[in-house]
Amino acid sequence: MLKRASSLIDHVRARLIDLRHPTHRPLIIALSGGIDSQVLAVALQSIDSGERPSLHAVHVDHGLRKESSQDAERVRALCETWSLPCDVLKVDVDEWDTFLNQGTEAAARAARYAALARVAIDMEADTLTTAHHLNDQVETVLLRLISGAGLEGLRGMDPDSRLPIPVEPGRPAKRRLRLFRPLLEVSRDEIEAFAREHGLEPIEDDSNASLAHRRNAVRHTLIPAIAKIEPGFLESVGRTAELLRDDASYIRDRVEDIKGDVVAERDGVWMIELKQFRELHVAIQRRVLLQTAERLLSDRARLTRERIEALRASAVEGDPGKTIELAESIVGYVDYDRLALGNGETLQQDLRRLSWIPLLDPDTEIQIGGEVDVLLDNGWRVRGRAPEDAHLTLRTRREGDRTRGARGRRIKLQDWMVDRKLPRYVRDWVPVVASGDEVQWVIGLDMTDYSDSRADVHLQLELDVASSDRS
Repeated sequence: MLKRASSLIDHVRARLIDLRHPTHRPLIIALSGGIDSQVLAVALQSIDSGERPSLHAVHVDHGLRKESSQDAERVRALCETWSLPCDVLKVDVDEWDTFLNQGTEAAARAARYAALARVAIDMEADTLTTAHHLNDQVETVLLRLISGAGLEGLRGMDPDSRLPIPVEPGRPAKRRLRLFRPLLEVSRDEIEAFAREHGLEPIEDDSNASLAHRRNAVRHTLIPAIAKIEPGFLESVGRTAELLRDDASYIRDRVEDIKGDVVAERDGVWMIELKQFRELHVAIQRRVLLQTAERLLSDRARLTRERIEALRASAVEGDPGKTIELAESIVGYVDYDRLALGNGETLQQDLRRLSWIPLLDPDTEIQIGGEVDVLLDNGWRVRGRAPEDAHLTLRTRREGDRTRGARGRRIKLQDWMVDRKLPRYVRDWVPVVASGDEVQWVIGLDMTDYSDSRADVHLQLELDVASSDRS
């Protein structure tokens, strides 16, 4: 608890020292005009210029209220009074709402941070500073608790973090920007005390009082009720969030150390080795899946715990051929030895290509006779010779096919493929040489060649260098 208004300045100075921000780069202040952001701006300006970087304020007009343009002008005038450089930017919240489809509040936040990021990039700055304080932190933790968040959610906001912030809807972030929250340990009461001492008057947004917004309901109803039961409630939740941040950071680092042995990316498809994955603790399993899926999803995607848990359960229990929808068009596909994550519209096609198994378009039939030279998919050829009347066909599987299994017993080709743990996505594409419904050779999976000296049949599988180089 800060004892004097000057202590707030000392606190911000200490956090700024911890930040180690280069003095030649400006610090961008998100200035809404509310009492919190005014206090932040004044506290930063109160630090000797030799101890801090130059300051540049940015006010974002969301255009959601008829008074917003007037508020923007009041902020501009306030900055002139403080001799604080300031940009006032108007944003299109509807454009972000259409893209994100997560509601006006989320769209306004995305539009605001995009505007801040554009200014930072234009000014060659890499740090944004916001006035989030202890009460905001508690609200965030409670909202996430109510929503059923895990450790990553209950850690709340970080006082110092790096985030990829897109500057336009649908386009990737140009670079990761630093987000600095020096007031995160300071309560709303302490901020208001500082404001009174410095004669600051807030530029209020009336929507902040509406209980229709969940955050406002928590702020004005839930937190006061809990504080009556436990007066030190705010500080307690703040400490808990700090402890959970340390725990979450450790687990995230542990996952990064493990992922190299468990996860690999090939041409846009992420593969997770199931043997090693199943040996991991359940908490690490969830985070491996979450971090891997996040590589594939856009900023607007909402990946639910239910989807991650369904994917994890299928991977652990072993359910070959099962597809789990995650978010947008991203799916997880459970194989015998691997779990693959990728675009659901192309994933099985991608997996066939990455398998390097010789493939043939389903329902293709080529009569074998004379000199044989057949180009297969995935960079393979079948070459050789056979009599014109050999009655052999190069094709893919069909119902009723049988082949020879262990000890020469005739078994269904389907059972042979299952015994070999051949993924479902390639079974209809594997070329075979058959006489009627009797499969003589499963190409690429049985032997590298097929010979019948009595019938003068000699066929061999070869790697086609030219086509494999093209692929």
